[in-house]
Order: sequence, then structure tokens, then C-alpha cells
Amino acid sequence: MDYFQKFKGRFIGIMQLEDCDALLQKLIDMPDDWFIFNTLQPMPSERLQAADFINKMKHIKSIIDDEHDERYCGIVYADDIKNPTFVKIFHPKNLGKTCGSSENPPMPQWLISKEQPMDVVTEFGPKEESEGFISKYLKF
Repeated sequence: MDYFQKFKGRFIGIMQLEDCDALLQKLIDMPDDWFIFNTLQPMPSERLQAADFINKMKHIKSIIDDEHDERYCGIVYADDIKNPTFVKIFHPKNLGKTCGSSENPPMPQWLISKEQPMDVVTEFGPKEESEGFISKYLKF
């Protein structure tokens, strides 16, 4: 299965904050051979060194702890809770206007995987809306 298939595959939503903390700690405790793709930045081409992975995961965890105002998680998804190999994390302040079941769900900010990332932003991100004839020439 390639990266695109995994990205679009089945994920388990982490709903309880305690379960989210446990999953993030599990990742921190097994820091070898991971890629972290921040979808707002260029794709990484190399796996992170263990210390860099731990630092980035702690930074992501601090963002969730500081900026996620809900009593539940709902922004972290894993392919497998016990043995994760692909995790999607949405930024708590950038969830978009739509829920994940819409035609154009928001893009996760962080994709944590054992496999080399591919350009999911271009492949699955929101498509540019074409301008209508009038709005093309008249800007309101």
C-alpha cells in the first residue's frame, strides 16, 4: 500500500484527552525511523533523528495542550492504537469550516509516518475554485 492509500485509509479517532496523551507518549517512547510532515512546510526527505523526533512531538503535544479548548481530543487519528505507523494530527486552531465527512475536509497539519511522505497537499488538498466570468474581470 502506498502513502496516498495509507493517507486515505482507515484511521481510529482518539476522542479522550488521556488516550491522546498516551498515544503521543507512545510515539515519543519509540522515536526511531519516523518522518514528520508539517503540511504547511516542504515535505521531509529524511527520517528524523530520535532527539529531533522527540522535540517535535513534544512541541506538537504542547500546541494541543495549550490551544485545544475542548474536553475531548477529536483532532488526532492513528492507523493503529497499539502499534501506530501513521498518525494524522489536525491543528486545534485550524480545523476549517467543515467536518471530516465533507467533500473537502481540512488537511491535517502533521502527518507522522514510518513511510516516506508524498505530496498529499497537492493530491488531496482543497482545489482552487474557478472564478466565474464576471468575478474574473470585476473584483468586489
